[in-house]
Amino acid sequence: MNTQSKKPRTGLIVGGAVVAVVALTVLAVAGVALWTDVAKRDGSGYLTANAHRYASPTRAIATDELTIGTEVPKRLIGKVRLEATSAKPVFVGIARTASVDAYLAGSSYATAKNLDLDPFDVTYATHTGTKTAGRPAAQTFWAASATGTGVTDLTWTPKSGSWSVVVMNADGSPGVAADVSAGVKAEWLLWTGIGIALAGGILLAVAALMLYHGAGRPPKPAAAVPNPAL
Repeated sequence: MNTQSKKPRTGLIVGGAVVAVVALTVLAVAGVALWTDVAKRDGSGYLTANAHRYASPTRAIATDELTIGTEVPKRLIGKVRLEATSAKPVFVGIARTASVDAYLAGSSYATAKNLDLDPFDVTYATHTGTKTAGRPAAQTFWAASATGTGVTDLTWTPKSGSWSVVVMNADGSPGVAADVSAGVKAEWLLWTGIGIALAGGILLAVAALMLYHGAGRPPKPAAAVPNPAL
């Protein structure tokens, strides 16, 4: 009777270990996606970043050019929401960068550059000028805008092109200060996390099989031989 065990196969063991590492990495990514969807999504369905303080003695604060390519699927972006909190009536608007540049040309405003959110840091490029731009809410070029006191919400469905976000006092006066946060409605994140988790589980099962077969199976116990004397 052959009771010899199968010899370990190094290739399968090494391959199984590599697949196991990949599987655990994939599962970690899935965990982050699912945690983000649960912990960061508010009651309105938006994934919202922490609010940060933007302030300038000028008449406006504008972001640097934000470019959205035509190759980005619209369903992937979802809606964008901006929340601005200010003690004074505040205006928040999104428009084509060319329109914003033309509107603010000749007036004093600050462009937010080199923006980092964690930890928060922003550099302002200040533009000087004596022109008084008209009240922002009276302009017709905004793709989306909102004016209010306290917490002011703006929602926008992104489109391809070059865009800028502008924060101003509602009356266009100098001395802009507001706490601004951004959120996005990304319905795909939950299902993406679930899909990645399933893929990670399959990879982990494959790794287990590879390690099992690579290690070799232990010998079967010898069958008991009857004692003829009994």
